[in-house]
Amino acid sequence: MTETVEVHVPRAAIGNELSQALAEHGFTAKLAEDGERCALTVAFATDERDRLATAVARAIESWLADRELPLVVHRSDDGCVVRPPAD
Repeated sequence: MTETVEVHVPRAAIGNELSQALAEHGFTAKLAEDGERCALTVAFATDERDRLATAVARAIESWLADRELPLVVHRSDDGCVVRPPAD
């Protein structure tokens, strides 16, 4: 079962904009309103393995940048590959 959180918003227009902003960060958000309340049900857009690989790639990119190493990170089926940019 996919975990979700509920985010209450004052009106649908804000919920719609927030839903789009959350999508840019890897979430899905469904807006529900019943006249008295307006809320988004938010979940991760991808599975746990994909989120883990993305987080690992970002951490490696940060580590490479801190050390100014001339390497890049690419996602692969098995996870990530660190290599020179021309390969």
